[in-house]
Amino acid sequence: MSERTEKRDLDLENRSSELDRELKEISEKAGSLANLRGICFLGILAFVLLYFFQDDQIAYLIGALICLLFFVGLIIRHGRIKSKAKKIAVLSEINEQYIARTLHDFSKLEDDGSDLKVEKHPFAGDLDLFGPKSLFALINVAHTAYGRRQLKKWLLTASQEQMDLKEIKDRQAAVEELASQMVLIQELEAETKMNVKRKGSPQALLAFIAEEVNRSKTFNILRITNTILMWASLIVAIIVGGYVYFAPLGFFVIQQLLMAVTYKSNAITFALVEKFYPELRAYSNIFTALENVDVKANYLSSLKKRLYGEEDSNGKAQSASNQLSSLYKICLLIQARMQPLLYFILNSVLPFDELCLYLLENWRKESGSKIPEKLKAIGEWEALMSLSTMRIIYPEAGVPEIVESSEPFIKGEGIGHPLISEKTLVRNDFALDKGCAMITGSNMSGKTTLLRTVGINSVLAFAGAVCPCTSLKLSLMNIGASMRIEDNLGEGVSTFYAELVKIERIVKMAESGRPLLFLIDEIFRGTNSKDRTDGAWTVLNKLHKPSIIGLMSTHDYELCKMNTNGEVDLVYYHFSEFYDDDGLHFDYKLKNGMSTETNAKYLMKMVGITD
Repeated sequence: MSERTEKRDLDLENRSSELDRELKEISEKAGSLANLRGICFLGILAFVLLYFFQDDQIAYLIGALICLLFFVGLIIRHGRIKSKAKKIAVLSEINEQYIARTLHDFSKLEDDGSDLKVEKHPFAGDLDLFGPKSLFALINVAHTAYGRRQLKKWLLTASQEQMDLKEIKDRQAAVEELASQMVLIQELEAETKMNVKRKGSPQALLAFIAEEVNRSKTFNILRITNTILMWASLIVAIIVGGYVYFAPLGFFVIQQLLMAVTYKSNAITFALVEKFYPELRAYSNIFTALENVDVKANYLSSLKKRLYGEEDSNGKAQSASNQLSSLYKICLLIQARMQPLLYFILNSVLPFDELCLYLLENWRKESGSKIPEKLKAIGEWEALMSLSTMRIIYPEAGVPEIVESSEPFIKGEGIGHPLISEKTLVRNDFALDKGCAMITGSNMSGKTTLLRTVGINSVLAFAGAVCPCTSLKLSLMNIGASMRIEDNLGEGVSTFYAELVKIERIVKMAESGRPLLFLIDEIFRGTNSKDRTDGAWTVLNKLHKPSIIGLMSTHDYELCKMNTNGEVDLVYYHFSEFYDDDGLHFDYKLKNGMSTETNAKYLMKMVGITD
């Protein structure tokens, strides 16, 4: 175990111990406050009884009030302590998940991104990016829909027509800064985990922002005018007296009629407010946490600036947390009118609904258009935090060096598959700067794993994360893969046809002229040997271009022998195995040259198919 790995394990263990200690201490405080609260309550009862049955009533009344004040103070204090205890418990859970990541214990990683799977994608399914025991499951710490979608977007960078090298390098710098502050990113994750109750975006808030508040100017004027006349006539009636009271009563009746007419249309807007109201405080807390973080990387600094937005005419920029806090206060007024009795009282004496609608529309015009962009900034922050977990999982990981080149290449030293635990991970060196690397070897020797290792490390590099490697240098290139082939009997799709569709997609990507890395495992395994060999050779020729490199694994040694005249740039690697008294063993180390070994008969004998 390396020194960095030992330090990581010690830091995580110390973090767990510290959080457990804090939780124990705060639980004891909460228990003591609960006891004091009980004593204060008994004191209130005692003083109230003494007040009724003893002579010195004023002293007992003062005593009861003092106990009541202490009781209220203890309730407030106890509530704060409970909130703190909840956060510590969440932080403890998050830290345990970090430990689970280092052990590749996927049972403790709840969100595997299965809902983000992309059908018919060039490489996502082949490289296990989403779903059970996937890359997303391993690294994701995002809890908002924005963060989960942004992480998905960056993991799929290699499928974009235009890949921005500057953006990737900016992400790398931001990820490295966050990775060095594990406690900070755990604290930030705790804010989103506690405040966002489901993996969704605030759709109701966004719907409100997108549409103008429903306000009838005619009824607004009538309500305001009638309210003024009602109060003016009431004041006159109080001064003059007599039958003048009929006037305010008449205006009061008109007020009720106007309330009845506008109730339904107003209720539509207020029902929408009811949907997003609970989320306002949550997102405001998240914004506050992010606004208070000190950062250095350019990307992180730009995200902070986006949370504040552009300066207004007075040269001031209102933070996202303050903008949502302002809306929250308006919603508190609306919550008051949601009670039937309060609705009747407030709207009888004031044009209360119209006031609320005015405040809502005014906020929507001044701040509403800025909120969606700021919510996206949360997502980018969460996605960067997710990518930073790779540094914690692999403390010795290398930072990929990425360059732009019309002729693609990849050179990795000590590269390993990130979804394999460090305890069992075997690393290999691999380099390719032209043509195709033919990977041969017997069953279960490591051919498919190598293809996935090259592919998924390229995905991590283009996303902006570190990779489990000593070093990795590669050019910007799209990725096309045909590895995991599934039939679909419901749609009448055979395994062979499903593979043809994938191979066709890779060939079409090759025709675009953009640099391409292809990964093809056991090409045309679903057909006879002659057609398989001829078909594979045709594909190799179509993919033989200066802008394309790739890896192809095969058991078809006839295919390997077809390149007698060097029509295609091929380089051969293989995996091997060895036998001893304990049976068959693999070292999973990549070797130069073509394999001529096979272990199919041995495996069949091992499981009892043959003698």
